[in-house]
Amino acid sequence: MAMVLTAFHVYSRLSDLETTMTQQGMAMARHLASSAEYGVFSGNQTALGKLLDQAMTEPGVASAAVIWPGQAGLVRGEPLGRLPPLGKSAQWVAGMRVWFAHPVMLSSLEENDPFIEAAATPNAPLAWVAVAIDSQQKQALAQKLLLASLGITLLGLLLAILLIHQLALTGVQPLLNIITMVKRISSGGFGTHMEVTARAPELRELQAMVNQMSESLRSYQQDMEAKVHAVTAELEHKKMEAEQASLAKSRFLAAASHDLRQPMHAISLYVESLKPQMQGRAAEDTLNKIERSILGTVELFNAILDVTKLDAGVVQPLLAPVRIRRFLLLLADEFAAEAESKGLSLRVRARDVWIESDEILLERILRNLLANALRHTTRGGVLLSARPHQGQLRLQIWDTGRGIAAEHQPRIFEEFYQAGTQDAQTRQGLGLGLAIVRRLARLLGYPLQLHSRLGQGTVFSLDVPILANAPAGIEPVCEDSKATLKGCAVVVDDDPAVLDALSHLLRQWGMEVYPLHNLYQVMHELRTAPDVVLADYQLLNGETGLMVAREVHKRWGAHIPIVLITGDTRTETIQALRQSGFPLLHKPVRANQLRTLLTTLLQGRVIRQIGG
Repeated sequence: MAMVLTAFHVYSRLSDLETTMTQQGMAMARHLASSAEYGVFSGNQTALGKLLDQAMTEPGVASAAVIWPGQAGLVRGEPLGRLPPLGKSAQWVAGMRVWFAHPVMLSSLEENDPFIEAAATPNAPLAWVAVAIDSQQKQALAQKLLLASLGITLLGLLLAILLIHQLALTGVQPLLNIITMVKRISSGGFGTHMEVTARAPELRELQAMVNQMSESLRSYQQDMEAKVHAVTAELEHKKMEAEQASLAKSRFLAAASHDLRQPMHAISLYVESLKPQMQGRAAEDTLNKIERSILGTVELFNAILDVTKLDAGVVQPLLAPVRIRRFLLLLADEFAAEAESKGLSLRVRARDVWIESDEILLERILRNLLANALRHTTRGGVLLSARPHQGQLRLQIWDTGRGIAAEHQPRIFEEFYQAGTQDAQTRQGLGLGLAIVRRLARLLGYPLQLHSRLGQGTVFSLDVPILANAPAGIEPVCEDSKATLKGCAVVVDDDPAVLDALSHLLRQWGMEVYPLHNLYQVMHELRTAPDVVLADYQLLNGETGLMVAREVHKRWGAHIPIVLITGDTRTETIQALRQSGFPLLHKPVRANQLRTLLTTLLQGRVIRQIGG
């Protein structure tokens, strides 16, 4: 600010000097022009010379001259040089001189005599007088003024520096230190300190309090970090315990499911074997009830295991081509007996197109929806349909059941939720089927929709992507699953009851059966090549059905079809078996599903993997 004021003062003084010099030069030129009027008019150069000599005695005048139009001028001092155009008055600079020119005019007399004519034209200048003012004097004054101003400015700056230094020692610098300290604390720099340098007692106390606050925040931060570490460690420990408990629960459920599936698998096969032998409606009804009870129990275990695996995030879809019409026909064939026993129609209307999906997961979805539709329908029937819709294939399960009330529809996909309109006859299961359907649909990325009207029925819809090009080398499954089977079947299972039940059923269907318990018997007791091999995956002593399959293919060629049967529901096991490329059945195996599969294999057809 001091420098600005000084510069303004210098500028003002220089402007004043410039104005004074200009006014002085113009006044002198006008006075000289008035005095030279007579000499110019009369041509008296002697008088003009004296007048110019007198002008040269004035302070600051360097040159004086009388200039006639078109003639040489009378000059005292330095020469005129090149003249600018002259008018009423003129000002120009030549070197260190500033020239001021003024015209010499003939004064007119006020006469009333009309006979007296003017001697000359009053408006035409007779000559010009010019005065040169030396600007060195002005520059010298300007230099003195500038030096004085600079001195004053430097003195002011020195005083300001001294004042700032004094203020810094007393108040400003300590305040700046406090501001810097607070910024560090706000950025998380707890525990930092600053020197107490203020002279004022109040500022010294403030600096000390800021240091104390920083130390307190550091201690608080350390305490909080220790607590966070302790809580994190505890949470990590509890997380590990929960994961171990979840893993133990999954292992327990898988083991329990496997152990329970074995006898249920055997019972279901025995029940199927008894059907041709039973006579009378009552006996058939009893067998059907036993079969439905077995399948219902298995479905409960499947639902619990599915929820557990989906919650654990271990289920990953494996996409492959699926021929949807054949897929739905096989699925409907499995539920045909149940629909017939309830007096319901079960129809399939599907385009013969290919889709890309995880066949086992998709079958799980449709199986739950189909079982749910049959469970809650008492008259009419159920329809499975597949039709193109907006570039995709829309799969729908229609039923003519009692429908779902509007207030229950938002919660129908929740775990363990069952609509309040159900009676004792239809209230079966744990209420997990539709919850599993929604989770699997989300896992596959399929939009799931529900439309239902109370008293009219329900329809569930899924939109799945259509495969543009049908895979080559895959033919449809033979739909005549009731034909008599011919050929030799090798059955390998370490459970005697399962081995006996499956062997008995296959013989009943017309096949020659060789029941074996392990890989050793396959290697040493099997003398001829079989037409088909059915092997349990989990055998004794660490042996597996895959080992049996490799041994059979090694001895008699890879053209012999192998069917793997398992009660193991672990995800890693299922994925390994699916990647092997062999057809896969899950215990308890449905008899019509097994018969359809064997019919296809014995006819040399390429089949899909079938999930339970």
